[in-house]
This record gives sequence, C-alpha cells and structure tokens, in this order.
Amino acid sequence: MFPAAVRAPERASRFSLRATAVLAVVAALFGLFGWLNYRGAHRLLVADVRVRALAPPRVVFEDAYPEQFPMQVALLRTAVDEPPLAAVHALREMGIPFFVTRQLAQALGHRLVLIYPRIDGETFSPAELELIRRHVEAGGSVFAQSAAAGAPGAHFGFREASASKRRHVVRFERGADPLLRYLDRPEELEIRLGSDQFPEIFWTQGYTPDASATTLARFEDGSAALVRKRIGSGAIYLSGVSLLDGLMRGQTNRHYEAFRHYVNAFEPAGDVWMLLLRAWYESLEPGAVRLGTIPRGLRSVVLFTHDVDWENSFPPMIDYARAETAHSVRSLFFVQMKYVNDANGKGYLSPGNLDVLRRIHREGFPMGTHSIIHSRAFNYFELGTGTETYGSYKPRGTGPNTATGATVFGEVRVSRELLDGNVPGQHTVFFRAGHLRVPKTLPEALARCGYEFDSSFTAPDVLTNFPYALTLGLDFEQEAGLYEFPVTIEDEEEPALRERVDSSIDVFRANADNGAVSVVLIHPTDAGMKLEAEQAMLERLPAGVEAMDPLEFARFWRARDRLDWNVAPGAKPRTIVLRAGSREPVRGITFEFGGEIAAVSAGANLLDDRHRIVLAPLEAGKSVQLEIAFRP
Repeated sequence: MFPAAVRAPERASRFSLRATAVLAVVAALFGLFGWLNYRGAHRLLVADVRVRALAPPRVVFEDAYPEQFPMQVALLRTAVDEPPLAAVHALREMGIPFFVTRQLAQALGHRLVLIYPRIDGETFSPAELELIRRHVEAGGSVFAQSAAAGAPGAHFGFREASASKRRHVVRFERGADPLLRYLDRPEELEIRLGSDQFPEIFWTQGYTPDASATTLARFEDGSAALVRKRIGSGAIYLSGVSLLDGLMRGQTNRHYEAFRHYVNAFEPAGDVWMLLLRAWYESLEPGAVRLGTIPRGLRSVVLFTHDVDWENSFPPMIDYARAETAHSVRSLFFVQMKYVNDANGKGYLSPGNLDVLRRIHREGFPMGTHSIIHSRAFNYFELGTGTETYGSYKPRGTGPNTATGATVFGEVRVSRELLDGNVPGQHTVFFRAGHLRVPKTLPEALARCGYEFDSSFTAPDVLTNFPYALTLGLDFEQEAGLYEFPVTIEDEEEPALRERVDSSIDVFRANADNGAVSVVLIHPTDAGMKLEAEQAMLERLPAGVEAMDPLEFARFWRARDRLDWNVAPGAKPRTIVLRAGSREPVRGITFEFGGEIAAVSAGANLLDDRHRIVLAPLEAGKSVQLEIAFRP
C-alpha cells in the first residue's frame, strides 16, 4: 500500500496553501544550496547516458510465435480484445514450446491446445465443438479458462458457471491429477487471490461440475475452481481463474494484496498457474521437450545482492567481497549515488568511497544503481523529461516520505551517469529502487536509459519466484524489453538475519523444487552478524543449488528467454534433431526431455538422469545442431 504520509490532503485552507508555497520555496533554496555546496567540494565525473526514443514495436503474436514442430503447445486465441501476454509469459518462463494461432484447425494439429482468453456461447460453433471432442477423445488435451454462463458446459465438464468478484482463495486437491504434481507444499495447495480487506477483487468463474467431471480445486464458497473432464484417452481442463489474473496481475503489481508475507517467505500464488501448465505439458505430451529454467542442470541458484545506501556502508563492501571470493561467489552491489545534502543525510560520493567502488569493480564484482535520493516517495515521482543530468538535476529529500525536484528519469539516468563516470570500465545495466518503491513509469525510464535488468520488487509481492519480462506502465499489454529479478530474502525484517538462516534455507529448497530462483538482499552496514549469516547460507545451500553471479544469471535468463530453437525428426527411428541459436553468448542452456536419452551428438553433455542435456557454450549469432537418440 502507498504510505499515507505522502498523500496530499483533500482540503487546504488559504493560509495553509500560502504556507506550503513558502515552505516549498525555502526547501528549493536549501536544496540548491546543498547541491552547489556538494558540487563545490566534490569533483565528479559524468558518463554520457543517452535517452532513447520509446518506440517498441507492437507485437503481432501470431507472427512472433509461429508454428514450427509437433511438440509445441497450440495457444489458440479466441478473442482479440485481450493480448495473450499472460499465457505467453507462463509458457516462456516454463520453457514450454508453443505457437500462437486464431485457427482452430491449425491448433488441433497439435496434441495440446491452450485456449485463451475465454469461452462463451459464441466462441465455437457446434461443428467446432465436435472437432474438439474428437481431438480429445483421440488422446489430445485442452486447457481452457474463464468459461462463462452460456458457454457449452457439457463439452467442458460443468452444468453451471457462476461469475463473482468475491472469491479470494483457491484450494487444490493434492495428488488428484498429474497436473498437480508440483503442488506439494501448503503454500501451493492453498493460494490467495486477494486480501479479505477487499470485499471485491477480479472476476472468477465458479463451476458446478457435471457427472463426467472431477473437481481438482475449489474456491472458498465450495464452487469448483479447476475441473477435469475425461473424454476417451484425453482430457479437458477448465480453470475459473484466468492467467491474466492469476499470474500477470502479480507480475505487474496490480493485485489485491494477495501475498501472505511481503518478503522473507515462499509465496508461489502466481507460480502455481505456470506449474500447472508445466505438469500438463510434461505428462500429456509424449515427445515433451522444454528449456530448463536453471543453467547447467542445477536445481536452483541463489543470487546475493547488497544495497549500499548509507555513508558507512562503503568500507564493509570490501569485507563482503573478500568473504564471497573465498567461497568463489560474486554478488552484485546496488549503489545509491547520493551527491546532495538534504534532510535525510549528507552526500557521500567522497574520493575514499569512490575508491572502494573502483576496487570492487577491479575485483570482478558487478554493480548496479540504487537511485540518487533513495526516497520512500519514489513511487509518486513524475516521469520527468529525460533531459535530467548531473549538471541540472537538483533533487532533495525533505523528509522520510517527501521530496522536491525529483523525477524518475533523474533518479535512473543521473545515478548511471555517476556510477559509470567514476568507475572506469563500469557499464551499468541493473537497477534497484530505493525502499523497493516502484512507480509505474519505471520500466519506461529504465529501458530508455539503457538498463537491461531490474530488481525492485519482492518475490512475495509479485507472487512469483521466477524472473519475468517487465511491461511498459506495469500493464498487461506490451513488454518493455527488460527483465525483473524479484527479492526473496532481505535483512531488515525482525528477527535478525542470523536467526532466519534456517527459514531462508527452507525457502531456497522450496524454490529449488520448482526450478525457481532466490534473490537475497543484504545491506553491508557492518561486517559482523549479517556477513556471518550470509556465510552460513553459503555453507548450507541445498543439494543442486549454487550461488551465482546475479549479472551472469540475468544474462543467462535473457538469452534463454530469447533462444531460437526447434526440433525436427531425425534420419533414424527414435531420433530427433535439435537446433538452437542465441543472439548473445550464453553458457549452461539446458533442455529437458520426457523420453530417456540413449545418446547425444557432440556439442552437448548428457546428464546422469538421461533426460537432460546441457549445451556447449553458444556464441552470439551462431547456432548448433544436435542429434538425440532415445531408448525404446
């Protein structure tokens, strides 16, 4: 929720308006004085950070995701008024191959069909419904959502559909279907759609199943939230929660306070919908092949990060770097580039502190920016003009929750100007907002200022433990071209971090079970108990989990998400040919197969379980071709 302290009052007397105006002038004068005073005492170098025009192309999904090979899921669009971005995100993040189409006949050429965004009485003709029935009867499967009253319930397993905005909880029936194979923790078996403080949230459909259907999940009012209808050797699954509301609403931070904890907890309320699709694909596609979510066949990675947002945090950076080097680990330091003296403290880009940053860079640790004034009001800042530079930008914190002269562009652009300008060889591509306060314009400002990655949300807040593509305006329609890596564990909540090592390890383990990621935030305010807690985490990471350089993993995830790959039949029985190419160099790309692998040609390493291969490092702009033979 937004802090009440920064909300404008609804009414103001004439006297209070005058007083406010006078105070604003005084604050501006003090801000200017502080800015001039600091600039006079410190000579800072400034890098050239160009602000790009915002002209991302509108995606034609049917062209961007074409049909290529039989093992793809067919994403069938039944309406054009809602972009299929939620379904696209779910499938991409799970590494499930898919294509987008509006043609039912084309979709039914594939075993698995995902219908998006909804079904009503006019979506399919009687003849088309019969084609769907025959497809499923012959062993195909359909996953649909949001079938409204008037939809052909007999074909999808329900007698009645009841729309409501007053459902807040979904409870899954553990083990009731292979679709639920990944849901084995209490946090996964019962999820919240919204907080009870909101009597109404978004629309859901509660179903009354017919005699041919099985209920796999229920809402708190007893109606079915997920049903399965078997037809012949196939099955139809129908969800009463849309992927837009179950997944995308969390990723854009437009949910109704659905998280159970803001941070320092395992919160998979958005992930469960992706895990359902992953299990659906793996269990019902005989030739299943998908991209692994973690490099080198690992179960998970932990990404250690540090927010340097206090004048005394610079010397301990060296202690953290030394300890991490001893563990062969690289963390990422987010540095507040504070050059103004204001109500919240003095600027601290002194020669000594800048020398620490240069040393950290020389030792191979990546750095990102963490704003200029680190304001709790950042989520209220105007976007700005994009012309803000160190020479003209004069922000000032006037209190913990208030600021003057500050913009989103200023915090993003000028912080990069200073970090890149004063650390030779530094090229900043990562950002984290102060206090994790995120304005809706942040993706635009980051993209236009050349950033590539962000870590400004917490994982429980966005209801997902997987990285994902940020959207412009934090809406549901258009990606911004950069990726979010939400924070899982942080060090400021009570009890102290050293007393939460066990619970943190359990969160790491829960994420590893799903192939998800854990991001840890530790402020290097001292090199004592918090550093000991980090070292304890490093020494007790679960099996198959490693600490990884956050920037290296971010680049891996982007290359993986954009990987161009396809599968074709091989020349011999029980063989396939896998082709893969990347726009950028990447190591550790992993593919997972449903069938047991007998052999793989040069260019990949077959893992011990014989269901996964790890590709040799891919060079930018080049592709590889592998032949894979499966056992009978």
